Amino acid sequence: MAENENGAEKSEMPTPKRLSQSRDQGQVAYSHEASTAIELLCGFTVMLMMAPWLWSSCTSALRWSFGPGLRSELTVDNTIETMIQGHLPLIWITAIFIGCMMVVAALVGFAQVGFHPTLQPLEPKLSKINPMTGLGRLFGIRGMIRFATNVVKLVLLIVLAWSLISWRLPSEIVVTTALEARLADDAMAMWKLSMLLAAAMLIIGMGDLMYQRWQHTRDNMMTKQELKEEFKQMEGNQEVKGKMRQMARQMAQRRMMQEVPKADVIITNPTHVAVALKYDQKEMASPVVLAKGYDEVAQKIKAIAAEHGIPMVENVTLARALAREVQVGQPIKAKWFKPVAEILAAVYRLRRGAA
Repeated sequence: MAENENGAEKSEMPTPKRLSQSRDQGQVAYSHEASTAIELLCGFTVMLMMAPWLWSSCTSALRWSFGPGLRSELTVDNTIETMIQGHLPLIWITAIFIGCMMVVAALVGFAQVGFHPTLQPLEPKLSKINPMTGLGRLFGIRGMIRFATNVVKLVLLIVLAWSLISWRLPSEIVVTTALEARLADDAMAMWKLSMLLAAAMLIIGMGDLMYQRWQHTRDNMMTKQELKEEFKQMEGNQEVKGKMRQMARQMAQRRMMQEVPKADVIITNPTHVAVALKYDQKEMASPVVLAKGYDEVAQKIKAIAAEHGIPMVENVTLARALAREVQVGQPIKAKWFKPVAEILAAVYRLRRGAA
């Protein structure tokens, strides 16, 4: 298991946020071997497709160099223009080849790491110019593993190239007088050898890409404490959120208590539940719950009601039902119209009698 700088064990897989932060810093799983192999394969394929045009462009440039090029008068002013005109086909095919390779390189890089430009790797850091840090990268465990891997890859490619050349060499001893055919045959043999070596490099590169992704994941693994801290940052501190919810409940309760004096009647349980109802025939289609609560909150509602002379009616079933089914500020349901209307009618008669 990997360990962080404090010695804590990194046993947790990296989160998407951790990988995104690593990506912003320019740390991605990228295999140079795989990219080089794919670029070589594409480059040799493009060269084979452009071979006739390349051959004619090279012969045209050679004919001009040993013909009109020798007879032309070169001056300081016309040298560059004359050379460009004489080698224009070759310049064009070279520019097209370079453009194709640039597109291939961009696509290969995008396929490996996607498109995510960042300038953080370009920021100046003292660790980048520290010679001890550089020596640590060169002669550390990773540096030695990289060196050994490169040596093994080089030996394998040399052995493969020698095997292919020695296998073909006996059939190439006979020299033909047809120069053009000989050159074409040798060029095709070199192209095949290059493609085989590039294919071998691609196999090695795929293995290196898998290793780079494994190493990148291992480098970004997290300790349990780091995982908890990140969760807190993403979800917010639970203690702070709990206090905020408590403050919100207290504020809502204070606002609710301020509405109790406006109620027409308080329906109680009698001790555990209290529901404050208000009904204005001109403004309301049905009675509205101004406040409700259990236990201590119910006692506060009853205390405020007693202080303001609001009638309190004991009805266990109705009090529990309204407290359970109706939210504060909402009208009561139709099924409770009749019992509530009877209570309100009694309250109104009581008020008229008192008046």
